[in-house]
Amino acid sequence: MKISAVKQLNNSSAQIIFLFEGEKSNITSIQKSLDNGFFKAKLSEVLPVTTDAHCYIAAGLGKQDKLTITGIRKTINAVFNQLKSLNITKVAVNAEKLGENATRVFVEALVNAAYKFDQLKEEKQTYVLEHVEIQSNHVEEAQKQIHLAQCIAQGQNYAKDLKNLPANICDTDYMLNEAKKLAQQNDKLNLHYLTEDDMHKLGMGCITAVGRGSSMPSYIACMEYFGGQKDQKPLVLVGKGMVYDTGGLCLKPWQGMGTMKMDMGGAAAVYGVMKAITDLKLPVNVIGAVALVENSIDGKSYRPGDVLKSMQGLSVEIGNTDAEGRLALCDTLTYIEKYNPEVVIDIATLTGAMVVSLGGGISGLFGNDDALVESLKTAAQKANDPAWHLPLFQDYHEMLKSEIADMNNIGGSAAGSITAALFLSRFTEKYRWAHLDTAGSAMGTFEKANATGRPVPLLVQYILDQIK
Repeated sequence: MKISAVKQLNNSSAQIIFLFEGEKSNITSIQKSLDNGFFKAKLSEVLPVTTDAHCYIAAGLGKQDKLTITGIRKTINAVFNQLKSLNITKVAVNAEKLGENATRVFVEALVNAAYKFDQLKEEKQTYVLEHVEIQSNHVEEAQKQIHLAQCIAQGQNYAKDLKNLPANICDTDYMLNEAKKLAQQNDKLNLHYLTEDDMHKLGMGCITAVGRGSSMPSYIACMEYFGGQKDQKPLVLVGKGMVYDTGGLCLKPWQGMGTMKMDMGGAAAVYGVMKAITDLKLPVNVIGAVALVENSIDGKSYRPGDVLKSMQGLSVEIGNTDAEGRLALCDTLTYIEKYNPEVVIDIATLTGAMVVSLGGGISGLFGNDDALVESLKTAAQKANDPAWHLPLFQDYHEMLKSEIADMNNIGGSAAGSITAALFLSRFTEKYRWAHLDTAGSAMGTFEKANATGRPVPLLVQYILDQIK
């Protein structure tokens, strides 16, 4: 899809006309539809109108004082579906009614609306929106916003692709090869990775135990992007890459099994961010570290009651083999100390309790540094990628006590998301750290398993804010 900013719209293209409820239109045929009640400009209401010379797509934005970015996305999704049904391949628009950062908002929403996942189907979707013109009085600045929005949305769609692929294709080797491809495509991006032998030598008893029951090899892959100054400490993103999670010997109920191909959503988000920042050529140093492993079952699987030794030296009693993500992350969070990070943010589809707490639309945010948490909250608001700050309530460390080890990997049924974050916090005391639990937001909902590519927009916005 080619998207360009122009001073004057091309009369040969179909034109999108945004309207608020109660607003008049200077297009006679659209105004007639408003007068007749065929079109009321309600949110996401779309009406194609043709004249002898032109085609218009009237798009409702609802009440002006109630418009949100979520509402804009709904309307643009409806517009895209209308363009597709009419096989319109070229379209023009003036997006100024969409408010602040209108060009960026429009482009991100449009690229996401155009996303399709049909690579495993014999019959592909053939429709392509080839060219979009956006009218602006400041063409150069608008073109910069278009480029930014396309890179963010394409990174988000890349994360969606990885999460939507089934686990028999997107296994640990596939994910490692994707990291290799990203490194080959950008001369400022290097790939360093650990094999299982490397992990054993480093004393990573937690992540290696999780992968022991799988025929797939486990890896920790570190994508090292050095676009900033050599003496600039890097931001480290750590992603949970559980390519499939059976629950281990504590086997999951069958109803939740189908979505577990997306338990690598944190890693997928890291890949999406690395793609976006390399495409944007941002002047920053970022390490994308992903723990790639499968939690499966065979005679070598780790068991409830086992005690594992982490790379940090803490011993962990296994209360539940389905609390495996934190085990893969804890060794990774220790390993990345080698980068002397400015900050560390981990991203993980970690707890079902987060879905109970916040539903499918909001990521849980935890952290040991108030300024970092506030910066992420601000980025979440700017990117309309919602996150909610929850407490690292220190008294709940008691829930992780073990009689025979330094700690247990679960804290009981209450406050599951908080105790999971507290578990991780014990491995992050040497740096500023935040944790995003995306169990609901990355998948959309557990029932529908519709990959969202989140929190790529939030993380890219956070990085952009640090540059500023």
